[in-house]
Amino acid sequence: MNSIIVKSAFDGSQLAEIPLATKTDVNHALLKAHEVFIDRSKWIPKHKRVEILEKIILLMTHRKESLINIAVNEGGKPYKDTKIEVDRAINGVRLAIEHISQQKGEQIPMGHTSSSTNRIAYTMREPIGVVSAISAFNHPLNLIIHQTIPAIASGCPVIIKPASSTPMSCLNIVKLYHEAGLPEDWCQALVVKNEEAEELVTSPIVKYFSFIGSAKIGWMLKSKLAPGTHCALEHGGVAPVIVEQDADLDDMLPLLAKGGFYHAGQVLCLCKEYLYMNQYFKK
Repeated sequence: MNSIIVKSAFDGSQLAEIPLATKTDVNHALLKAHEVFIDRSKWIPKHKRVEILEKIILLMTHRKESLINIAVNEGGKPYKDTKIEVDRAINGVRLAIEHISQQKGEQIPMGHTSSSTNRIAYTMREPIGVVSAISAFNHPLNLIIHQTIPAIASGCPVIIKPASSTPMSCLNIVKLYHEAGLPEDWCQALVVKNEEAEELVTSPIVKYFSFIGSAKIGWMLKSKLAPGTHCALEHGGVAPVIVEQDADLDDMLPLLAKGGFYHAGQVLCLCKEYLYMNQYFKK
C-alpha cells in the first residue's frame, strides 16, 4: 500500500505514516456522499446538526492541547500562534451554529398583476449537494474547519483533501466529528496524491468545490469543473498598504512588519466560507 511519511517541521523526525487513498477510494467516497444526499431520509435535520456541532465544540475544547500539539508538530507554527488558530477554529463552529437559524427563504411580492391576485409565492433553500474541498498547509486545523463545518451546517455531505504535508490535523478533526455523532459518510477525509484526486474536481456529483492554494492551480482546477458546479477559490493576496502622512510610524511599523512577514507570509484572512455560506444552498 502506498503511503506518505509526515515529518516534524522542527527536526524532520517521523510523526506518522499515513496510507494514501487510490482513485477507486475517491470514486467510492463520492458515491457514498451522493447516496446519502439523494436519500432524503438520511438528511440530518437542523436541530440534529446543531446538537452535533455543539458536541464538536465540547470535544475540541476538552482536547485543545492535543489539537494544538498536532498542528504545531506537523505545521511548524509556534505554540502561542497555533493556540490562537485552534481558538479561532472553535469559534468557527459557533458561527456555523448561529448561521443555521438564518437559513431561510423569502416571500415574493404578489398582487401587482391581476394574474397574481390572491396568490402567495415564496422561496425555500435546500442544500446544494455534495461538497468537495482541497485544503492548504499553512493553517492545518482552522482551514479544515472553514471548509467542512459550513457544509455540514448547511446539510451538505463533504469530502476534504488536506495538504499532504499536514494531514494529521484533518484526519484527527474528522474523527472527532464522527465521535460527536456525525455519520461518517457526511464528512470524509482523503489523503490522496493530486493526480488521483481529479474526480474531486471533475465529477458531476460535486455541486460545490472549495479550494485553498495558489492562484495558478485554483484557476486551472476551476476550468475542469463539471457544468453547473459552484466554487470558491481562496488564493490570498499581496496586500498592499497605503501609509498616510499623519500616521504614527512607531505604532504602525511593527504591525506592518508583522503583517508582511508573520508565518513566512503564509497567512490569509479566510472569512469567505462563512460570508458566502448561502452558496451551499439552492432555491
